[in-house]
Amino acid sequence: MRSKPTAVWLPRVLFESALITMSILLALGLDEWREGRENLETVEQALSNFVSEIRQNKARVDDAAPFNRGLHDVLERRHDDGDIGSTGEFIDIVESYNPVVLQSTAWDTALATGSVAKMDYNLVAALSLTYGLQLRYQQATRDGMAELMSPENLMADRLEWAIYNSVRYLDGVTSMETELGVIYEEAESVIVSAWMTMMQSTPEEALAWADSL
Repeated sequence: MRSKPTAVWLPRVLFESALITMSILLALGLDEWREGRENLETVEQALSNFVSEIRQNKARVDDAAPFNRGLHDVLERRHDDGDIGSTGEFIDIVESYNPVVLQSTAWDTALATGSVAKMDYNLVAALSLTYGLQLRYQQATRDGMAELMSPENLMADRLEWAIYNSVRYLDGVTSMETELGVIYEEAESVIVSAWMTMMQSTPEEALAWADSL
């Protein structure tokens, strides 16, 4: 049996090959578009979580900071005047300190889900700085209070030293509370700017998005 001439089957083969190639490219394009859309939605959700969490943490710091700074000033003045006469009195003063409990769920979730890897470098740097300072504050309040209130530091013959250390401790943590308040504002500004760039929106639209959270 004689085969069909090349001129008969070649155009059909080329046409079918072209269709297959176009189908593959279309499928790849759709997958890429779908993945890009999913990444965009994932990052947008992460940004929303960051704004909400940072605002909550800032509100907690703003609420507690004035009292804690006042406590530092009172303790420093009474230390200078030498009118803290007993360990019990010192404990009553120090235990009134109100360390702020801060949340990091948004940051931990973004790291766990890989959302951070899809974000702009400057945004990640700002968030890392924010949550890094927050972590240092929490460690300082936890470890510092444990050391100040340890039995060996509360003996009567070490009262002067304990008061001095507590003043230094409160000076450090209240300074960190002030710094946190500032850095929270800066971080929110960076997040809103990143959302605006990602969504290709206007500044007004970005602010409206932030206000809606």
